[in-house]
Amino acid sequence: MFIAHLPAGYLATRFVLRRHPAPEPLRRGLMALGMAASVLPDLDLLWFYFVDERRQVHHAYLPHLPLFCLAVFGVAALVLRLRGAGRTAWLAMMVLAVNVMLHQVLDTVAGGIRWLWPFSRAELVLAHVPARHDAWVLNFVLHWSFGLELVILAAALAVGWSARRHPPGAARVPR
Repeated sequence: MFIAHLPAGYLATRFVLRRHPAPEPLRRGLMALGMAASVLPDLDLLWFYFVDERRQVHHAYLPHLPLFCLAVFGVAALVLRLRGAGRTAWLAMMVLAVNVMLHQVLDTVAGGIRWLWPFSRAELVLAHVPARHDAWVLNFVLHWSFGLELVILAAALAVGWSARRHPPGAARVPR
């Protein structure tokens, strides 16, 4: 995925906040957290380019391994529970976890994710992108999966536009 992670993160965070309302300053902070979390696994690209010298696909690194991420969230949830964390901490944890895991789901479409690592190195991928063009990015942009990204982007733009016209808590006037 090239352009869908941020818009999908926006949509996912809006969904969470719709189900678990928060006051406005906290809502903005959680939205920022959700957007950051939606691209967080791709920070491994820094390692991929600057340390590993592109020796293996970046989806093989820890931030792109769902069972590893779930284990981290499990430990974090245990810490929150033991410390008696309040609603805000749990809500932040939920926003973070939902967006990181959504990133994995989206990358499964055409990128391949090792859903069962460390038990299996097999990558689950819904569609392989054939290398037909010299410019590698064209292979992805001209693949049908990029249409899915455009749909996610359009949905996020529509929801965002609607939210600006009708902010939370504002009375809606029937036409």
